[in-house]
Amino acid sequence: MKIIYNKFLIISTIVLFIGGVYLYFSHNLNSETIVPVAYGSSLASSAGSVTTPTSSGTVDQISSDISFLATLASLKEIKIDTSLFAEESFKVLVNNQVKIEPVVAGRINPFAPMDVGTTNNVATVSNVVTDQPTQVTDRTAILNGTINTVNGVTATYFQYGTTVNLGTVTPTVEQSLVGTFIKNVLGLTPKTNYFYKACAKINGVALCGDVVSFATN
Repeated sequence: MKIIYNKFLIISTIVLFIGGVYLYFSHNLNSETIVPVAYGSSLASSAGSVTTPTSSGTVDQISSDISFLATLASLKEIKIDTSLFAEESFKVLVNNQVKIEPVVAGRINPFAPMDVGTTNNVATVSNVVTDQPTQVTDRTAILNGTINTVNGVTATYFQYGTTVNLGTVTPTVEQSLVGTFIKNVLGLTPKTNYFYKACAKINGVALCGDVVSFATN
């Protein structure tokens, strides 16, 4: 019985010794490989492979971040100093708010031509204006018109022809948000003078702008 007890003591001592050595070296290994993580630093992926900051500036940044986080975590309450509102410099402040008075609305289309007698930025032009044509070729041309109102408008279109009497009426064209409308006419005769005008039906009345002429190529 005594022999068995002695063997047990010897085995226990050996196991404890081995365990103590393992714990000692394991603690040293972990303390060497762990690096504080902040803004790009990382832990070692394996024993003996340690990622450390590459400059003193990085180390200072990490220390500053850790210090800031520690201070932030230690905050328990925030107090606001209201003594500013009792100072004379605050009491003499004046509200400089300016009331904006209503004004007369300007033109619906600010890009439309204006008469010489315009007053208060409100145009006294005709409701329909014939603009100059664009992209004129030998057989095609884009006709342009402008309308200076959106109330009661039911249709916008053009009349054109080879004489001032015109004669050809285009289908109704769509009006843009700024009041312009266009129509690409085809089948014109080369080297020929054409005349046209922009028209619109407003409150059931047909109104047209001045007649404008152009020549095909």
